Amino acid sequence: MSSVAPADIPARRGGASLDVLRFLAAAFILLFHFGPSAPLNLRLVSPIFEQGWLATDFFLMLSGFVLSRAYGDRLTRSQMRPTHFFLKRFARLWPSHVVVLLTFAAFIVTATLLGFPPNHGDHYGLNALFAQAFMVHGWGIIGTPTWNIPTWTLSALLVCYGLFAVYARWVHDRPLIILAGVAVAVLAMGHILAETVAKHAFADLPLAWGLLRAIPLFILGNLIERATASLRLSQALFWPLVTFALAGAVGLALLPRHLILDTVILTLLGTVLAVSGAVTFREMPVSQRLGRASFALFLVHSLVGAVWFSLTPKVVAMLDLGFAAQWALWATALLAAMITAFLFDAVVDKPLSAWVSKLSFVRGGV
Repeated sequence: MSSVAPADIPARRGGASLDVLRFLAAAFILLFHFGPSAPLNLRLVSPIFEQGWLATDFFLMLSGFVLSRAYGDRLTRSQMRPTHFFLKRFARLWPSHVVVLLTFAAFIVTATLLGFPPNHGDHYGLNALFAQAFMVHGWGIIGTPTWNIPTWTLSALLVCYGLFAVYARWVHDRPLIILAGVAVAVLAMGHILAETVAKHAFADLPLAWGLLRAIPLFILGNLIERATASLRLSQALFWPLVTFALAGAVGLALLPRHLILDTVILTLLGTVLAVSGAVTFREMPVSQRLGRASFALFLVHSLVGAVWFSLTPKVVAMLDLGFAAQWALWATALLAAMITAFLFDAVVDKPLSAWVSKLSFVRGGV
């Protein structure tokens, strides 16, 4: 057993704050997906619950930011081969993703055999299952949400990882003015391609255009990390800045959608990233657990929702539950998803990740 206490572990700049933000983004995605199943659709309670794209876009930018900070220098200094980097990232995502997907498939098959087929059977086709198993479902191959819906972003991120391994050295040590110019060009190109090719707003491009949405946002996260690599903020300055940026993004998201507003919102989300990555808080076991569990929550909440909300109508009818009791039952679904995520992280994801990382082809690369 290690003799190093948590208080002795050097605090990483952005470590605790980014871990907590990662979990909050996953929690908002959970609310977005569970909201329509509430006794009163949450999207009727407040329009903010219609804006799931905020958390998804933030997650994609955050992924670019964190990967740049963790691996950018090693890739630039040739301390890690691009193929090794990609293998490590694939090995981090794929095993746990497949465990959840197979569990999802077992649930759907079992429920169907017992006479309780899913409400949207077309969402659970064999072709879509194979696409998810090989993590290509976010590449425009599947145009409609299927199976474990949120994982389209993980599929798209695999492409982002491959690209990042190639271009990391070209952006790592660039001057601020160059990074800012590239960021403006990337965001402008994202808007232009979305409007002209996809005929849709860039910020919330649908599944069929997942790569067109994910790649620019991931690159923006890389560029923000590089542009703010030397930035240091005190905790006293961090709180008003992050509050202003978050409140501004949420407030603007409630207004009618417009390209300029979307751009300002993405800029504010980027500001949240920048200031969160520049502040140092003492890392606690709870913040580290939240950071790890965010991935698990992202993976398992759709499965928990599928099971829970398939049973909810039967429980409500059987017990003749009133409106307040139905809300309590729905809130318990949120708690169940959270508990499942922490259990999955501890029992499945963490040991599986540790085992896979020891495999020779992952540890040494190719």
